[in-house]
Parts: sequence; structure tokens; C-alpha cells
Amino acid sequence: MKCPLCGCEFEKPDERTCAGCGKMRHCNKHCCPNCGYELVKETKLVRFIRRLFG
Repeated sequence: MKCPLCGCEFEKPDERTCAGCGKMRHCNKHCCPNCGYELVKETKLVRFIRRLFG
């Protein structure tokens, strides 16, 4: 995964830097471990389409 803000590449998001949206589990975002930028997780449909054309 690559952060669009700082360009940091990471395998696993840093869940400790998450600002917290009130959801305790199953949040729809990943947080960059370098800058804390919140990225929206890809849906299964988007991953499927990327595999088809990528």
C-alpha cells in the first residue's frame, strides 16, 4: 500500500495513529504509519477489477 500524501509504502496500516471516527471495529479506513493520513479501504469489487485489468 502506498500513501498518496507522503509516498510512504507500507504493508500493514498503523491502527494506533487513527483519529477515531467512533466505530470500534470494521472501520473503512487505513492510517499511514508515517504521516497519519487516512486512506479508504478498497472494496472487493475494486480489487477484482484491478486484477482483471492490471
